[in-house]
Amino acid sequence: MAGYLSAAGIESVIQIIQGAYSDICQLIVLPEQSVEHRTCRALKIAKGGGTRTGVLFVGGAHARELINPDLLVNFAYNLCTAYTNGTGLTFGPKTYDAFTIKLIVEALDVFVFPLINPDGREYVQTVDAWWRKNRDLNPGLPCAGVDINRNYDFLWSSGIGTSSNSCSDIFKGSAAFSEPETRNVRSLLDNFPNIECMIDIHSFSQLILFPWGDDVSQTTDPSMNFRNPAFDGLRGNPGDSVYKEYIDAADLNRFVQVGNHMRDAIRAVRGRVYTVEPSVLLYPTSGTAVDYGYSRHLVDATKRKVFSYTIETATEFQPVFSEALEVMKEVEAGLIEFCNRCLCPVESVSSGTGLVARLDRMRKFRDRVMLAHSSGRRYVELFDSHSAELLSLTAADAKLRKMATDVLQELADVVAPARGKSGPIPSSLLKSSGGLFKAAGAKASRELKKTLLTLQTDLKFFKGQTAEGGLTRADAKLTRKKR
Repeated sequence: MAGYLSAAGIESVIQIIQGAYSDICQLIVLPEQSVEHRTCRALKIAKGGGTRTGVLFVGGAHARELINPDLLVNFAYNLCTAYTNGTGLTFGPKTYDAFTIKLIVEALDVFVFPLINPDGREYVQTVDAWWRKNRDLNPGLPCAGVDINRNYDFLWSSGIGTSSNSCSDIFKGSAAFSEPETRNVRSLLDNFPNIECMIDIHSFSQLILFPWGDDVSQTTDPSMNFRNPAFDGLRGNPGDSVYKEYIDAADLNRFVQVGNHMRDAIRAVRGRVYTVEPSVLLYPTSGTAVDYGYSRHLVDATKRKVFSYTIETATEFQPVFSEALEVMKEVEAGLIEFCNRCLCPVESVSSGTGLVARLDRMRKFRDRVMLAHSSGRRYVELFDSHSAELLSLTAADAKLRKMATDVLQELADVVAPARGKSGPIPSSLLKSSGGLFKAAGAKASRELKKTLLTLQTDLKFFKGQTAEGGLTRADAKLTRKKR
């Protein structure tokens, strides 16, 4: 790459990558053309099938932020090349080995939609270098263009960080999803319901942002939420105590933990420190991709929860290209790290077994039962923090994988039975779980070994109990520790 690609160049490179790596790349033609009738394309990078987590990366919503579509096509190319050649990826001093790349491609569906707004990019590169919006002519209104990242269906009509003036850079459009560009992003989330992780890449500020953008967060009052009309008109003032947007405490912890891992990966490349924070701390917003992505499961319980972030790359919209290449390296390291944190060992171990059909019921048990208990939230957080290493261990050791499969099968019989209600946990499950923790601990890192010892100790709380009864007893232990 000798310089920033044109809109046509981005689309050409997407097709070239798919043609060169057709065994792991699927070309997705988005259902709607842009306002100026350009075809938009995405890539799905994956080897194999089965039930697996989807990860979505999108970029180029704001036309003047030239660096990010180039970053994403470079990321797609590097991921495909490393997997095909059986090598790792190196970003300065930060390295991911070949096995990590293999896990990402074989255990995840990675979707890359590098250029949401091709018309805007074309306009920036030929007419106005600082144009932000798309190129909707807005018939009957004085000015052209809609801000793509104010057009999603999240508090769209609230006016928080948006404008109804078509001449404004933050013009929200005539309605939520009035623009084909935002509808294309929605179509990916709708048509690939396995997507659980998402990053919308923007510039600039060196930030890693997560929900919410409309107001500061709180974890204690679920009734104070964006769906409750009683609070309409009270949101969007983060300095007051009138309103705070509810977020589940476990989700908030995960957002922070995963964000910190991405930050550390980026910093390892050349020392640039990205700040991890809720979106509202940048400035209050509504109608954004990050909030829409995460809010979908709250509006419609049939939709998968999507842990969505915004990354604000670099320190300017269009850094000189030599600097842009360095930014790409550091952020690509963050994207690989994000993929690592989205890996699910349970899905991997279940692949090719009868457990696949029971994964949804197991997820419901996690969300409805485990996350309702302080101990359950702690177990989920511990599991998530070690997911990449657990996946690596079970993938590399067939005996350990078989032990994990047997434990999961017996656990599913208890917490996600095909018929009837959950019963007491059998002693055989406690014994096999203890054996699994011990065997995995013998090969684990120091941190994972410590976690497995904790879990092994906590098995006593579940003896003769239902899963919920055991969690209640484990809760009591946590309460005593806090006193």
